[in-house]
Amino acid sequence: MTLGVRRAGDVERLPAVGGWYEIRLAGTDTGGRLAVVELTLEAGALGAAPHVHHGHEEDFVVLDGEITFDTTGDDVVVGAGGSLAVPRGTPHGFRNDTGSVARCLMVFTPAGYEDYFREVSRMVAAGHEPTAAELDELRAGFRTSRWE
Repeated sequence: MTLGVRRAGDVERLPAVGGWYEIRLAGTDTGGRLAVVELTLEAGALGAAPHVHHGHEEDFVVLDGEITFDTTGDDVVVGAGGSLAVPRGTPHGFRNDTGSVARCLMVFTPAGYEDYFREVSRMVAAGHEPTAAELDELRAGFRTSRWE
């Protein structure tokens, strides 16, 4: 396997509802081992309603601001420098409840879920804000990773 290098100019910046995604490393860069996506959430923005992943783990590292995570028992607020690990099959969601922009890195193992963000971005770029049902349907297409 060769090194997967993405320079700043190579990063895919994708519009999202309430912010944007930047794909830092995709499965094509890592041989499918993982994907790294940076998420910027505008003040008050919903990142994702509670949902479950069956095809990958999702880990978060908060870079700036605070992100509130909806977990199975409580809301957990994680500030800059903090992190949260979400195993497969664990319900979770997240949002920015503050009046400031928040940023986090999301790491997906294995890779593949970055394609979900590309699909959402296509909808947003076309002027369509996806409904919760549309996002659930799209998410269902990523129940397994093509890298496994």
